Amino acid sequence: MKLQYLSEIDTKYTDNKSYRQCLRNVFLMNPQSYNEKLDLLKQNINEPLDAETEDEMSYDESSASKIMDEIFMSTNNNVLFSNVYKVAAAKMLSEDFSIGLAVLFSYDYLNSFILCLVDYFKSPLDFNKENSNYINLLKKIS
Repeated sequence: MKLQYLSEIDTKYTDNKSYRQCLRNVFLMNPQSYNEKLDLLKQNINEPLDAETEDEMSYDESSASKIMDEIFMSTNNNVLFSNVYKVAAAKMLSEDFSIGLAVLFSYDYLNSFILCLVDYFKSPLDFNKENSNYINLLKKIS
């Protein structure tokens, strides 16, 4: 799959609900997958879920994992992304780059991280330490 579609996604969010929708868009989540999970959960607890909980549970782990793996495989050999993954992983007292990747998908960093990915996938050879989106992300996670 080509990750250039990331440039077409609006990654601006102002609250938890819009952040979760942004993640669904970034990860190309299949609503059918999480709607089935929601229906099963509602049947098991035999009561309706509040809107916040239902929104939180509307998550397709398979799609998220697939896109995160693809992003990681496409970027982990790049020195700049390796640096960002290392710094982000340290937030969780880890040196594991995949932990760093997960941190970069958090509320605080997602928008800045996506901007770096878009720049990188648009022109990998021009993505360097002077890239303003890279600089901003590094400042944010440091």
